[in-house]
Amino acid sequence: MFNGLDFGAMFFNIRFVVLMATLSLSPALWALETDADESADVEFAIFSLNNDLPPLSKSKARMLYRGKSKKVGGSLKIVLVDLPETSMHREEFYSMLLGKSVSQMNGYWAGLAFSGKGSPPEELDSDDIKQILKWLNENPNGIAYAPVESVPDEVNILITVPQGE
Repeated sequence: MFNGLDFGAMFFNIRFVVLMATLSLSPALWALETDADESADVEFAIFSLNNDLPPLSKSKARMLYRGKSKKVGGSLKIVLVDLPETSMHREEFYSMLLGKSVSQMNGYWAGLAFSGKGSPPEELDSDDIKQILKWLNENPNGIAYAPVESVPDEVNILITVPQGE
């Protein structure tokens, strides 16, 4: 039934095809790895248009974004804004600041809202810096976050959140 088939040659050909496929995919995989490395280097700024807001410690920034605090500088009540749930920057920000994913934070905020202890930040429709600045103009004690490179010079940067902290 298998007369004339050289299994050794056929096995060699299969190994050769697998090797060639692996090598041909390698540049594509390297490109994906490079893109991931570049996005991992994003640094975020937590900022406001209100120059009366004092700088934040990392601990205070975490408390604000966990709903544990609603005031800065002792008595200044603030309002937070969040990027859309689908934003890559939102995922990176929560991971860097709180070590949590967006889905973990959604569950956390749902628990706070259900217990009456807090409500999640208002969510924007876009992560465009123009929309963030528009929201901050409408909310004088508002605090937002965005990648440092997109934040204009005239804002009050309260703290920067570097990669890996």
